[in-house]
Amino acid sequence: MKKSFLALVLTMSATVLFSQDIGLSKPPAKLGLDVLDAVRARVAARAFVKRDVPVADLSTIVWAGNGLKATTDAVSAASKAGGTYPVSGDVNYVNLFVMTAKGVYRYLPEINLLKQVSTKDARGSVTSENIATSAFMVLFTYDSTRLPVFVKGNPAAGREMAMGTASYGAENIGLVAAGLKLASIVMYNLNPAAVVEAAKLPKEEMPLFIMQLGYTQ
Repeated sequence: MKKSFLALVLTMSATVLFSQDIGLSKPPAKLGLDVLDAVRARVAARAFVKRDVPVADLSTIVWAGNGLKATTDAVSAASKAGGTYPVSGDVNYVNLFVMTAKGVYRYLPEINLLKQVSTKDARGSVTSENIATSAFMVLFTYDSTRLPVFVKGNPAAGREMAMGTASYGAENIGLVAAGLKLASIVMYNLNPAAVVEAAKLPKEEMPLFIMQLGYTQ
C-alpha cells in the first residue's frame, strides 16, 4: 500500500514538474495607442535585448494573433465568440504556438491557455535564423482538415489561403507588440521536420511561418 501511495505521489509530482501550462489573462480594453500610432511605432528588428515579457503582455499578444472576442449577432442580439480576424469558411483553420527557452506551447483560445507540448527550447532547431536574445517565438500552422471545402482538393490553394489568413494574425501581433514597446519580425525560413517534432503536430497540421519578438532597449 505504501509503495502504491509513493508511486502515485511521484507520478503527480512528475506531472506538475513537466506540465507547466500558462494560464493567460484577458486583454486590456486599451493600450493607449490608436491604430495610426501603432503603425508608426511598429519596428522590425533582428537584434533584441534579452528580457522576459510579462504574462499579461504575452496574453494580449497571443489573443491578438489568434484569439476570440465577444461579438453580438445583429439578428438575434445573442452574444457569441468571434475571432480577432476574419477567416474564409465556418471555422478557423489557423493555429498558434509560442516557443520559449522553457518549451513549446499550443495556444488554446477557447480556454485562453498556453498548453505546454514540450519542455525543450526548440527555437534553434526550427529555423537557422533564430535570434537567441528574442523574448519568444510565435509559430503559425494550419489544419488542412478544417479548410473550406472549395480548396480541400487543391493543397497549393489551401496553403495559400492559410498563409493569407495567418498573415492577419501576424499583422495584429505586430501592431499590438508596438503598443507594448516590443519589436517583431516575420520569417519564413523553417525546417518543417523540426517544427513537426517540436510542436508535436499531427499529420494533417502544417507549419506556415514564425515571428520573433523582443525588446530593443
